[in-house]
Amino acid sequence: MKRVILVVIVFLGICSSGYSQRLSNNQKEKIISEITVLFDKNVKFAENLDVNGLNSIVNDTLKAGFIDNGNFINSFDEVMKGFRESIRGCKSQKFDISNKKITVLSDNSALVSANGNYSLSLEDGRILTGGFAWTLVYSKVNDDWKIIHTHMSNRR
Repeated sequence: MKRVILVVIVFLGICSSGYSQRLSNNQKEKIISEITVLFDKNVKFAENLDVNGLNSIVNDTLKAGFIDNGNFINSFDEVMKGFRESIRGCKSQKFDISNKKITVLSDNSALVSANGNYSLSLEDGRILTGGFAWTLVYSKVNDDWKIIHTHMSNRR
């Protein structure tokens, strides 16, 4: 019986340490503020079709993979190859964020969920519109926040 109690106590100790770190409200607010700045940068880079800017905010060393409209993509290089192909004939795009939620998971990881509407201006004068939903995972890599995974969906 003592062994069972000891096993239960050890198990509960291990499980309780597996939960996300307890951060103060000030720590969470600081992280949320940092992620907000980076998310806004990400949106601007995407609106301006800035490939180099988008590359600068992602770190793919963990090889977490990316999902785009239901397709699993192994690397960010592959994501950017598809992005370069899809922006041919485009001038710019605009995102109107309807909802954005930043969830701090720990002192070095955060999750952003967002949705809204987009408009894509083509060089021939047409404008395409639709909606989007995104999930972005941010992690501190060498003391800098970087996107390590995205899940993006678009609808027309």
